[in-house]
Amino acid sequence: MTHDGDDRTTFLFYAPEREPHAWGLDLAGLGEALRESFSEVRYKVRQDRTHQGEPYLSFWAGTDDGTEYDGTATVHGRDCVMLSDTTAGEAAPFLLWLRDTYLPAPDLVRFSSEPAVERGIETDWRLPADGDMARVADELRRHLSVVEGA
Repeated sequence: MTHDGDDRTTFLFYAPEREPHAWGLDLAGLGEALRESFSEVRYKVRQDRTHQGEPYLSFWAGTDDGTEYDGTATVHGRDCVMLSDTTAGEAAPFLLWLRDTYLPAPDLVRFSSEPAVERGIETDWRLPADGDMARVADELRRHLSVVEGA
């Protein structure tokens, strides 16, 4: 795996551990917010068979420039949004939208990745409360670099 941010992985974005529901995540509301903000969106609230029927949101969103987001959102444990099969560069605009448009405060985003989870790394990485797309993408790439070096 290289560290240029071009590798596809799964990123997890979630509320702080001390405030697991600080986002006030409403699954259907998130689906509608996606529909209002992205050029193409499909979403459905489903029941998770593995967690006592806990509801979760399954979504796909596309942008005008052809970027596609395939993800899920859940309130089981912590408010959480997961983007599958994406790069740091692709995830950054979605994260900026989530942080700056959807969430109640910009300092409430923690994140991790599938490689971190696979290695048993449980550290909450904090997304900067400010910064542009380049800074957010760099933070995601830095995370992957550190995880891969662990």
